[in-house]
Amino acid sequence: MRTQKTILNLVYALGSSLLLMLLGFATRRLLVFNFGNDITAASQVVDKLFNFFSIAEFGVGSVISYRLYEQIAAKDTEKISKYMSMYKWAYRAVGVVICVLAGIGALALPWIMPGVASIQTAYTVYLLNTISTLSGYFLVTRRLMYTCTQQGYLCTRIDFCFNIANYLARIAIALWLPNYILYFGVSILFNTGANLVVAARYKKDFPELHEVKVTLRDFKDLGIFHDLKYYLVHRLSNTIYGSSDTIVTSRMAGSAMTANLGNYTTVSDSATNIGNKIMDSFAAAIGNIVYDKSATANAHDKQVFWGLDLFSYFFGSFVATAYLCLFQPFISLWMGSDRLLPLGFVIVFSLNEYVGWNHRMLGSYRAVLGHFEQDQWFMVASAATNLILSFALFPAFGITGIVAATVVAHCIMWVGRGIVVCRQYMRGSGWRYLRVQAVHLVTLVVLMAGSYRVCALLPGGILGLLGRAVVVCILPNVLNLAFYIWTSDAAYLRTQAGRLWQKITHR
Repeated sequence: MRTQKTILNLVYALGSSLLLMLLGFATRRLLVFNFGNDITAASQVVDKLFNFFSIAEFGVGSVISYRLYEQIAAKDTEKISKYMSMYKWAYRAVGVVICVLAGIGALALPWIMPGVASIQTAYTVYLLNTISTLSGYFLVTRRLMYTCTQQGYLCTRIDFCFNIANYLARIAIALWLPNYILYFGVSILFNTGANLVVAARYKKDFPELHEVKVTLRDFKDLGIFHDLKYYLVHRLSNTIYGSSDTIVTSRMAGSAMTANLGNYTTVSDSATNIGNKIMDSFAAAIGNIVYDKSATANAHDKQVFWGLDLFSYFFGSFVATAYLCLFQPFISLWMGSDRLLPLGFVIVFSLNEYVGWNHRMLGSYRAVLGHFEQDQWFMVASAATNLILSFALFPAFGITGIVAATVVAHCIMWVGRGIVVCRQYMRGSGWRYLRVQAVHLVTLVVLMAGSYRVCALLPGGILGLLGRAVVVCILPNVLNLAFYIWTSDAAYLRTQAGRLWQKITHR
């Protein structure tokens, strides 16, 4: 049943995300060329600022979700109802705090965006983002239950319809009524509509759940405040990691460079969205495995862990190779060669994507295990390193230095997460994990260098881009299979692939 739900989540997620990615590319091009660098850069910076403000969420969603997995496995309806009610009221409180932070943050806009010609434009975009963010916090909470029960595909269906409408409306506005207030404002309408439909569906899908009166004492008695105290550090570090590049670039390099960076991050965000859909399909299953005691029989839990870790490597090495080989030719065709960033930026960016995707499954295990105090100082070090190195490296290396700082910070996060998983779940596996990652790094270099060399032989233009895409889809994946499919780490993947093949061939 877990495997079937995982595959169903994956199919729905991929199908919708691919179409939305193409529409996103169209709207991005229209935003850049119809509204200019100032509005484009302002929208990017404001979006990242609100990522910072989301620190007020304290990680309550992650803390409650990992507790929900245990109660869902135990089928304790009363506790599930209580956690969902706590989640709802916690998010309402977060919405109020973010509103206050938004008011304070508005004072910093002139300092963060000195290159924007009209600060009034930045404030208008800022206000629209405030409204959109707050509407989300007050309406989004019902989605958690779908995620934890591996029914995220139901939300994906609803989001898909509203996102299509949102993109089409944005395209129409950019083409025939180029008003940036309407362009950004229409998203508020469709995002709110999607959340309202999910809320209505929730009552039908989970009739056994009900509202429960909760107090601050409930949060304290269930240990929520204890976990939040430590998870806040994680939330802060993750937020700095995800947002600092754009904000530092805006401050140090101006709106034109920020807009060019946004072209690359638009592509990576779309790819990340698809990747997250794939990985999130497994994340809920991981939570259920960890809290389902039957899953630990015959060391099955360790076999699953090493198999999923290898899958993360396959995915991460493929993504890194794809960025290295396809980023520059795609941006050149999409936006023009005058908007290309240096090759050094692309190399470092690709390495950062590898670090993230390579330990994505490890991160999912870490998220459901709790014990956030055990790696909190790694998260502090990660955040501090990211900020300090970004400003220190920019004068000498430009935007490449900013991304290099992010890679170092990301690696520090990775080490902390690995320590927690090896202490709490995969006891005695720390040194083996290090050896495995060292081998993965060697094969990554072979994949990236070999694929880049082959792609360099191909011509430019659309046909050249398609040829490179074929090389990237085949060469690194074939080499990875040749290197690893025969190993013990791949045992779980071989088993699951065999079962899937049997289902397909016996239909």
